[in-house]
Amino acid sequence: FLSPVTESLGEWTGRAFGSYDGLIFVGACGIAVRAIAPFVKDKFTDPAVVVVDERASFAVALLSGHVGGANDLCRLVAELCGAVPVISTATDVNGLFAVDVFAEKNGLVVMDRRLAKEISAAVLAGRRIPFFSSLPMAGDVPEELHVFTDAAAFLREPGPKAAVSERLLSPESGDILYLVPRTVTAGMGCRRGTGEEKLRSALERALRKERIFPQALAGIATIEDKKGEEGLTALAERLGVPFRWYQREELLQVPGEFSRSDFVMKTVGVDCVCERAAVLASGGGKLLFPKRSGDGITVAAAIGEKKLI
Repeated sequence: FLSPVTESLGEWTGRAFGSYDGLIFVGACGIAVRAIAPFVKDKFTDPAVVVVDERASFAVALLSGHVGGANDLCRLVAELCGAVPVISTATDVNGLFAVDVFAEKNGLVVMDRRLAKEISAAVLAGRRIPFFSSLPMAGDVPEELHVFTDAAAFLREPGPKAAVSERLLSPESGDILYLVPRTVTAGMGCRRGTGEEKLRSALERALRKERIFPQALAGIATIEDKKGEEGLTALAERLGVPFRWYQREELLQVPGEFSRSDFVMKTVGVDCVCERAAVLASGGGKLLFPKRSGDGITVAAAIGEKKLI
Protein backbone atom coordinates (compact mmCIF):
# COMPACT_ATOMS: atom_id res chain seq x y z
CA PHE A 1 0.00 0.00 0.00
CA LEU A 2 1.47 3.33 -1.08
CA SER A 3 0.24 6.77 -0.15
CA PRO A 4 1.56 10.03 -1.61
CA VAL A 5 3.40 12.46 0.65
CA THR A 6 1.83 15.91 0.56
CA GLU A 7 4.13 17.54 3.13
CA SER A 8 7.80 18.46 2.83
CA LEU A 9 10.47 15.78 3.35
CA GLY A 10 11.54 17.48 6.58
CA GLU A 11 8.00 17.50 7.96
CA TRP A 12 7.41 13.88 6.96
CA THR A 13 10.71 12.79 8.54
CA GLY A 14 9.94 14.58 11.78
CA ARG A 15 6.58 12.87 12.03
CA ALA A 16 7.90 9.44 11.02
CA PHE A 17 11.03 9.63 13.19
CA GLY A 18 9.05 9.34 16.39
CA SER A 19 6.41 6.95 15.06
CA TYR A 20 8.30 4.06 13.45
CA ASP A 21 11.05 1.64 14.43
CA GLY A 22 12.72 1.90 11.02
CA LEU A 23 12.88 4.32 8.09
CA ILE A 24 14.06 3.47 4.57
CA PHE A 25 15.07 6.31 2.25
CA VAL A 26 15.43 5.74 -1.49
CA GLY A 27 17.92 8.22 -2.90
CA ALA A 28 21.20 9.83 -1.90
CA CYS A 29 22.67 9.47 1.60
CA GLY A 30 23.18 13.22 1.75
CA ILE A 31 19.46 13.88 1.37
CA ALA A 32 18.66 11.36 4.10
CA VAL A 33 21.28 12.86 6.43
CA ARG A 34 19.87 16.37 6.04
CA ALA A 35 16.33 15.08 6.55
CA ILE A 36 17.04 13.23 9.81
CA ALA A 37 19.68 15.61 11.26
CA PRO A 38 17.25 17.81 13.27
CA PHE A 39 15.70 14.78 14.96
CA VAL A 40 18.70 12.61 15.85
CA LYS A 41 19.01 12.33 19.65
CA ASP A 42 20.26 9.04 21.03
CA LYS A 43 21.23 5.64 19.67
CA PHE A 44 19.11 4.01 22.36
CA THR A 45 15.94 5.74 21.15
CA ASP A 46 16.49 6.75 17.50
CA PRO A 47 14.88 4.50 14.88
CA ALA A 48 16.87 2.48 12.37
CA VAL A 49 17.61 4.42 9.19
CA VAL A 50 18.61 2.68 5.94
CA VAL A 51 19.30 4.34 2.59
CA VAL A 52 18.97 2.57 -0.77
CA ASP A 53 20.16 4.18 -3.99
CA GLU A 54 17.74 4.54 -6.92
CA ARG A 55 19.16 1.53 -8.79
CA ALA A 56 19.19 -0.66 -5.68
CA SER A 57 22.92 -1.22 -5.97
CA PHE A 58 23.68 -0.53 -2.31
CA ALA A 59 21.76 -0.51 0.97
CA VAL A 60 23.44 1.59 3.66
CA ALA A 61 22.85 1.28 7.40
CA LEU A 62 22.95 4.97 8.24
CA LEU A 63 21.73 5.30 11.84
CA SER A 64 21.17 3.09 14.91
CA GLY A 65 22.97 0.11 13.48
CA HIS A 66 23.02 -1.95 16.66
CA VAL A 67 20.35 -1.00 19.19
CA GLY A 68 17.94 0.39 16.60
CA GLY A 69 18.41 -2.60 14.32
CA ALA A 70 19.58 -0.75 11.20
CA ASN A 71 22.23 -3.36 10.45
CA ASP A 72 19.66 -6.17 10.40
CA LEU A 73 17.21 -4.02 8.44
CA CYS A 74 19.97 -3.19 5.98
CA ARG A 75 20.72 -6.88 5.39
CA LEU A 76 17.02 -7.61 4.89
CA VAL A 77 16.55 -4.75 2.41
CA ALA A 78 19.67 -5.79 0.52
CA GLU A 79 18.43 -9.36 0.28
CA LEU A 80 15.00 -8.29 -0.96
CA CYS A 81 16.23 -5.96 -3.68
CA GLY A 82 19.54 -7.58 -4.60
CA ALA A 83 21.68 -4.75 -3.23
CA VAL A 84 25.05 -4.87 -1.51
CA PRO A 85 24.64 -4.23 2.26
CA VAL A 86 26.94 -1.48 3.55
CA ILE A 87 27.53 -1.76 7.30
CA SER A 88 30.21 0.31 9.00
CA THR A 89 29.91 -0.36 12.76
CA ALA A 90 33.33 -1.43 14.03
CA THR A 91 32.35 -4.65 15.79
CA ASP A 92 30.41 -5.84 12.72
CA VAL A 93 33.24 -4.95 10.36
CA ASN A 94 35.63 -6.93 12.54
CA GLY A 95 33.16 -9.72 13.30
CA LEU A 96 33.36 -9.13 17.05
CA PHE A 97 31.00 -9.33 20.02
CA ALA A 98 28.86 -6.19 20.42
CA VAL A 99 27.44 -5.68 23.88
CA ASP A 100 24.56 -3.47 22.73
CA VAL A 101 23.46 -6.02 20.12
CA PHE A 102 23.68 -8.78 22.72
CA ALA A 103 21.53 -6.72 25.09
CA GLU A 104 18.96 -5.90 22.41
CA LYS A 105 18.57 -9.51 21.29
CA ASN A 106 18.09 -10.72 24.85
CA GLY A 107 15.83 -7.91 26.05
CA LEU A 108 18.42 -6.67 28.57
CA VAL A 109 18.52 -3.14 29.98
CA VAL A 110 21.96 -1.49 29.54
CA MET A 111 22.56 0.35 32.82
CA ASP A 112 25.67 2.42 31.98
CA ARG A 113 26.37 3.76 28.48
CA ARG A 114 29.87 4.91 29.40
CA LEU A 115 30.87 1.41 30.46
CA ALA A 116 29.22 -0.01 27.33
CA LYS A 117 31.54 2.14 25.23
CA GLU A 118 34.55 1.10 27.31
CA ILE A 119 33.73 -2.57 26.80
CA SER A 120 33.30 -2.11 23.04
CA ALA A 121 36.68 -0.34 22.92
CA ALA A 122 38.27 -3.15 24.94
CA VAL A 123 36.84 -5.77 22.55
CA LEU A 124 38.20 -3.87 19.56
CA ALA A 125 41.58 -3.72 21.30
CA GLY A 126 41.63 -7.50 21.53
CA ARG A 127 40.82 -7.91 25.24
CA ARG A 128 38.61 -10.65 26.62
CA ILE A 129 35.86 -9.23 28.77
CA PRO A 130 35.15 -10.80 32.18
CA PHE A 131 31.53 -11.89 32.04
CA PHE A 132 29.10 -13.25 34.62
CA SER A 133 25.47 -14.22 34.13
CA SER A 134 22.71 -15.27 36.48
CA LEU A 135 20.99 -16.75 33.42
CA PRO A 136 22.19 -19.75 31.40
CA MET A 137 23.48 -19.36 27.84
CA ALA A 138 21.51 -21.26 25.22
CA GLY A 139 24.15 -21.08 22.49
CA ASP A 140 27.90 -20.82 22.10
CA VAL A 141 29.67 -18.24 24.24
CA PRO A 142 31.41 -15.53 22.16
CA GLU A 143 35.16 -15.96 22.34
CA GLU A 144 35.55 -12.31 23.33
CA LEU A 145 33.99 -13.14 26.71
CA HIS A 146 35.80 -14.75 29.64
CA VAL A 147 32.90 -16.40 31.45
CA PHE A 148 32.92 -16.75 35.23
CA THR A 149 30.49 -18.99 37.09
CA ASP A 150 31.70 -17.77 40.47
CA ALA A 151 30.61 -14.21 41.25
CA ALA A 152 33.41 -13.62 43.77
CA ALA A 153 36.09 -14.55 41.23
CA PHE A 154 34.38 -12.36 38.64
CA LEU A 155 34.39 -9.37 40.99
CA ARG A 156 38.14 -9.73 41.56
CA GLU A 157 38.88 -9.22 37.87
CA PRO A 158 40.34 -5.77 37.09
CA GLY A 159 39.01 -3.37 34.49
CA PRO A 160 35.59 -3.11 32.83
CA LYS A 161 33.45 -6.23 32.91
CA ALA A 162 29.86 -7.18 32.10
CA ALA A 163 27.25 -8.96 34.18
CA VAL A 164 23.78 -10.17 33.29
CA SER A 165 22.06 -9.93 36.64
CA GLU A 166 18.79 -8.82 38.17
CA ARG A 167 20.73 -7.91 41.34
CA LEU A 168 23.56 -5.56 42.21
CA LEU A 169 26.50 -7.90 42.73
CA SER A 170 28.68 -5.45 44.60
CA PRO A 171 27.92 -1.90 45.74
CA GLU A 172 31.64 -1.12 45.83
CA SER A 173 32.54 -2.09 42.26
CA GLY A 174 32.05 0.74 39.76
CA ASP A 175 33.44 -0.99 36.68
CA ILE A 176 30.65 -3.52 36.07
CA LEU A 177 28.32 -2.98 33.16
CA TYR A 178 25.03 -4.43 34.34
CA LEU A 179 22.77 -5.90 31.69
CA VAL A 180 19.50 -6.33 33.52
CA PRO A 181 17.01 -9.01 32.42
CA ARG A 182 13.31 -8.35 32.90
CA THR A 183 12.67 -11.56 34.80
CA VAL A 184 11.31 -10.45 38.18
CA THR A 185 7.60 -10.46 39.02
CA ALA A 186 6.33 -8.72 42.13
CA GLY A 187 3.37 -10.18 43.97
CA MET A 188 1.48 -7.54 45.93
CA GLY A 189 -1.43 -7.22 48.32
CA CYS A 190 -2.84 -4.18 50.05
CA ARG A 191 -5.67 -2.65 52.03
CA ARG A 192 -8.52 -1.37 49.92
CA GLY A 193 -7.92 2.12 48.61
CA THR A 194 -4.14 2.18 49.13
CA GLY A 195 -2.64 4.89 46.91
CA GLU A 196 -0.08 4.46 44.15
CA GLU A 197 2.67 6.39 45.96
CA LYS A 198 2.49 4.20 49.06
CA LEU A 199 2.52 1.08 46.91
CA ARG A 200 5.46 2.33 44.87
CA SER A 201 7.45 3.18 47.98
CA ALA A 202 6.80 -0.26 49.48
CA LEU A 203 7.82 -2.01 46.27
CA GLU A 204 10.98 0.04 45.80
CA ARG A 205 11.93 -0.46 49.44
CA ALA A 206 11.57 -4.23 49.14
CA LEU A 207 13.57 -4.38 45.90
CA ARG A 208 16.29 -2.11 47.27
CA LYS A 209 16.68 -4.25 50.38
CA GLU A 210 17.33 -7.27 48.18
CA ARG A 211 19.60 -5.25 45.83
CA ILE A 212 17.26 -5.98 42.90
CA PHE A 213 17.25 -3.46 40.06
CA PRO A 214 13.83 -1.86 39.48
CA GLN A 215 14.55 -2.31 35.76
CA ALA A 216 14.33 -6.09 36.28
CA LEU A 217 10.62 -5.87 37.02
CA ALA A 218 8.51 -7.73 34.45
CA GLY A 219 5.08 -7.49 36.06
CA ILE A 220 2.89 -7.09 39.12
CA ALA A 221 0.48 -9.80 40.24
CA THR A 222 -2.25 -10.18 42.85
CA ILE A 223 -5.54 -11.94 43.58
CA GLU A 224 -8.66 -11.32 41.50
CA ASP A 225 -10.30 -9.50 44.44
CA LYS A 226 -7.73 -6.70 43.96
CA LYS A 227 -8.00 -6.31 40.19
CA GLY A 228 -10.03 -3.13 40.62
CA GLU A 229 -7.55 -1.46 42.98
CA GLU A 230 -6.74 1.87 41.34
CA GLY A 231 -3.42 2.14 43.17
CA LEU A 232 -2.11 -1.18 41.85
CA THR A 233 -3.40 -0.47 38.35
CA ALA A 234 -1.78 2.98 38.31
CA LEU A 235 1.50 1.59 39.66
CA ALA A 236 1.72 -1.02 36.90
CA GLU A 237 0.95 1.63 34.27
CA ARG A 238 3.56 3.96 35.71
CA LEU A 239 6.20 1.24 35.66
CA GLY A 240 5.15 0.07 32.19
CA VAL A 241 4.60 -3.56 33.23
CA PRO A 242 1.62 -5.93 32.99
CA PHE A 243 -0.81 -6.15 35.90
CA ARG A 244 -2.12 -9.70 36.38
CA TRP A 245 -4.61 -11.15 38.82
CA TYR A 246 -5.64 -14.71 39.59
CA GLN A 247 -8.59 -16.52 41.11
CA ARG A 248 -8.06 -17.95 44.59
CA GLU A 249 -8.34 -21.50 43.21
CA GLU A 250 -5.42 -20.81 40.85
CA LEU A 251 -3.30 -19.41 43.65
CA LEU A 252 -4.03 -22.32 45.97
CA GLN A 253 -2.79 -24.76 43.33
CA VAL A 254 0.67 -23.15 43.08
CA PRO A 255 3.18 -25.71 44.39
CA GLY A 256 5.72 -24.73 47.04
CA GLU A 257 6.08 -23.64 50.64
CA PHE A 258 4.66 -20.20 51.37
CA SER A 259 4.11 -17.90 54.30
CA ARG A 260 0.77 -18.29 56.02
CA SER A 261 -1.61 -15.70 57.40
CA ASP A 262 -4.79 -16.86 59.10
CA PHE A 263 -6.28 -13.39 58.66
CA VAL A 264 -5.65 -13.41 54.89
CA MET A 265 -6.95 -16.97 54.66
CA LYS A 266 -10.14 -15.97 56.42
CA THR A 267 -10.52 -12.77 54.35
CA VAL A 268 -9.79 -13.93 50.79
CA GLY A 269 -9.44 -17.71 51.07
CA VAL A 270 -5.68 -17.85 50.33
CA ASP A 271 -2.96 -18.18 52.96
CA CYS A 272 -0.48 -15.86 51.18
CA VAL A 273 -1.48 -13.82 48.13
CA CYS A 274 1.75 -12.02 47.23
CA GLU A 275 4.11 -15.02 47.23
CA ARG A 276 1.76 -17.31 45.34
CA ALA A 277 0.85 -14.60 42.81
CA ALA A 278 4.52 -13.78 42.18
CA VAL A 279 5.45 -17.41 41.54
CA LEU A 280 2.43 -18.05 39.33
CA ALA A 281 2.91 -14.90 37.22
CA SER A 282 6.62 -15.68 36.80
CA GLY A 283 5.73 -18.93 35.06
CA GLY A 284 6.38 -21.16 38.02
CA GLY A 285 9.70 -19.57 38.93
CA LYS A 286 11.32 -19.42 42.33
CA LEU A 287 10.89 -16.88 45.11
CA LEU A 288 13.58 -14.22 45.24
CA PHE A 289 12.34 -13.03 48.59
CA PRO A 290 9.31 -13.95 50.73
CA LYS A 291 6.55 -11.67 51.93
CA ARG A 292 7.54 -8.23 53.19
CA SER A 293 4.76 -6.56 55.18
CA GLY A 294 4.20 -3.02 56.35
CA ASP A 295 1.55 -0.30 56.47
CA GLY A 296 -1.11 -2.61 55.08
CA ILE A 297 0.98 -3.63 52.03
CA THR A 298 2.62 -6.97 51.28
CA VAL A 299 5.32 -7.53 48.66
CA ALA A 300 7.12 -10.65 47.45
CA ALA A 301 9.07 -11.37 44.27
CA ALA A 302 9.79 -14.38 42.08
CA ILE A 303 12.11 -14.85 39.13
CA GLY A 304 11.17 -16.65 35.94
CA GLU A 305 13.39 -18.87 33.82
CA LYS A 306 15.13 -17.44 30.78
CA LYS A 307 18.09 -18.36 28.60
CA LEU A 308 20.45 -16.01 26.81
CA ILE A 309 20.88 -16.37 23.05
